[in-house]
Amino acid sequence: MTATVTFILVFIILIIVLGVVVSPVGRTAIHTSLFVAQILDLPIKPQTWFIGTPIREKVVYPGPNGELVSDVYFLSSSEPRPGILLFLGANAAGRDDPDVIRLGQALARSGFVVMFHWSQSMGEQNELDPSEIENLVWAFQHLIAKPNVVASKTGIGGFSVGGSFALIAAGDSRIRDDIAFVNSFGGYFNAHELFLQIATRSIIDGNTQTEWAVDTLTLRVFSNEIIGSLTDDSEKELLRGLYEGRITTESSALPKLSPQAIKVKELIDGTSLESARQIMAELSGEVLIDLDQISPSNYVHNIKSEVLVIHDVADLLIPVNESRKLSAAFIGNDKFHYTETDLFDHVRPTKDRNWSKTLIGGFKVYKHMYRIIRFAM
Repeated sequence: MTATVTFILVFIILIIVLGVVVSPVGRTAIHTSLFVAQILDLPIKPQTWFIGTPIREKVVYPGPNGELVSDVYFLSSSEPRPGILLFLGANAAGRDDPDVIRLGQALARSGFVVMFHWSQSMGEQNELDPSEIENLVWAFQHLIAKPNVVASKTGIGGFSVGGSFALIAAGDSRIRDDIAFVNSFGGYFNAHELFLQIATRSIIDGNTQTEWAVDTLTLRVFSNEIIGSLTDDSEKELLRGLYEGRITTESSALPKLSPQAIKVKELIDGTSLESARQIMAELSGEVLIDLDQISPSNYVHNIKSEVLVIHDVADLLIPVNESRKLSAAFIGNDKFHYTETDLFDHVRPTKDRNWSKTLIGGFKVYKHMYRIIRFAM
């Protein structure tokens, strides 16, 4: 091969590489690849080779009922960037959890201003608090008002229960026209149906029931909510103590429980579908209203943005059929994208998958995240 031919080939390769890097499609592909390698259990993390460590800043701002607190991750450059508001939901990892920091930094390196909304009631007390949906609306409004945020390309997302709350917030009339995308990872579609599945220890799909080994974290949140429906404070404390392991079943007070408390205990301990339906229908009106308020099934028709949903098929905290139901509600909507993986323990990357599953799952995550990261290019 002559020197001239070699020069021409090298020149062509450089032009192709330059075109890929400069074009939005090429840059999106590169940043998505770097992001996926950063968050999954892979031996190399090349994203940190090319992009510096983002700034992490605690922000306090007004909410509907007092101050709200968030962590914001962003690159030091003064260039405005798209934002993304994230909510980790109930029983969530804390601000200093390594996976949370890794995610915040990885998204910031991908070109976003990343804002984590923190909830004391849901994150620390393992409760489902409908008021956090309103807080998310206020948090999103705060985010898009920041001078370093490109409001028109800003989205909202969440994990587990947080993903479901993000979907509901995305349909709020005050912000739905301003949201570019919403992403739900491992969320549920209908809180009433999810509670029935927890109470029956089964995944219910139409007339079919499949045994479900409910995760202890899911059961803890469920127990807190169901116990909260009781009107007698002493019975609430007694049952909380029982399921938190502070008292034993031999307690002399247990036989004295009211009929209402006995039914609540039956739900928590596990029961038949017929019995669960009957007891759920008899819960206090306040609890049933709360379940309506936190069910995306009642609100997804209000969403105007692009919707992305991802769920792991082996999820023990919230079964994958919940996201499949959500997907069915968007049939025919070309702005909806659904991804199933076998790569996570609920919403955390797992370390016990073989290389073939990691590659297949990693490619699915890549395709999913490409649709999000392109907003930052």
